[in-house]
Amino acid sequence: MTGEPKRVWYPSVEDVIDANITVLDVGGDKHPHRLLLRPEAIQTVIDRMIKVETKGLAYQAAWLMKELVKLHAFDGANHRTAYLVAKMFLRRNGKRLRIARLEDAYLFISRLETKTVEQVQGWIEHGEGERSQRRVT
Repeated sequence: MTGEPKRVWYPSVEDVIDANITVLDVGGDKHPHRLLLRPEAIQTVIDRMIKVETKGLAYQAAWLMKELVKLHAFDGANHRTAYLVAKMFLRRNGKRLRIARLEDAYLFISRLETKTVEQVQGWIEHGEGERSQRRVT
């Protein structure tokens, strides 16, 4: 063991775009994938995420989810894309979301705009929030 700190893996712009294509395909969405902004806008979010590294992985994942939703880079599935990218970020860094299934997460992530980063972080770490209010169909 070298004692060197483990490097944090960060998503690329291509990872974010691929996540959007994936959630659209899996979700059976009728509208096609369409990037509404330049890829540089997504890269800016990633670069800003790196600057909050000292706050921990769960905080970064929460921050990333909120910022990707706020950016609204795609024609559709922005919330689900943000969830998938945050989940990938955590898994690649040896952590995981407490809410593993998108179906269980959907109610919470559909309301990300009303949440603080700290509330999203708590949900990531503890599975707290609106998960228990999930609609049964």
